[in-house]
Parts: sequence; structure tokens; C-alpha cells
Amino acid sequence: MVRVLVVYDIDDDAKRAKLADRLKALGLSRIQRSAFAGELDSQRLRDLYRLCERTATDPRDVIHVFLLCGYDWSRRRAFGSLREVGEGVVVV
Repeated sequence: MVRVLVVYDIDDDAKRAKLADRLKALGLSRIQRSAFAGELDSQRLRDLYRLCERTATDPRDVIHVFLLCGYDWSRRRAFGSLREVGEGVVVV
């Protein structure tokens, strides 16, 4: 299993909503409006990469996928108010 952080900027509302739904289906949790995190096995990671390639078709679309080791993940910090920003938001 590998920890991943996915951050994206997609202009099209429908495409952005579809991406969020598919990230949830892969087992990732929303941590910000345009950010998901979680653990994936190698097959789900390949699925994530394919999803990103299919989604980022407009020159303005940007999707970042960060792979994080356990040490890096343990050193993460959250700052600001710990309020829910949308359905399915997970505060870490």
C-alpha cells in the first residue's frame, strides 16, 4: 500500500464532480475541496493514473498525484479552522 495525495484544478464543474466521485470510489477521502488522500494498492494506483490521464484533457486542467512514505505522512500538519468544507470532508 502507498499513501497518496491528489490535488487538482479542473475548471469544468461536471468534470470536476465526476473526478471527485471517482476518487471516492477508489477509496480516497476528501481533505479539502480539491484534494483527496488515502492509501492505495498497486492496482488502484494504476487506476488512479489512468483516471488522471483521461480527466486532464483541457490545457487548463491540472492534477497532481503525490506518493508519500509513512514518515512524510506522519509529519503532515493541518492549519486553520477545522470545519467541514463539504460532504465527505475528512479533517486530519
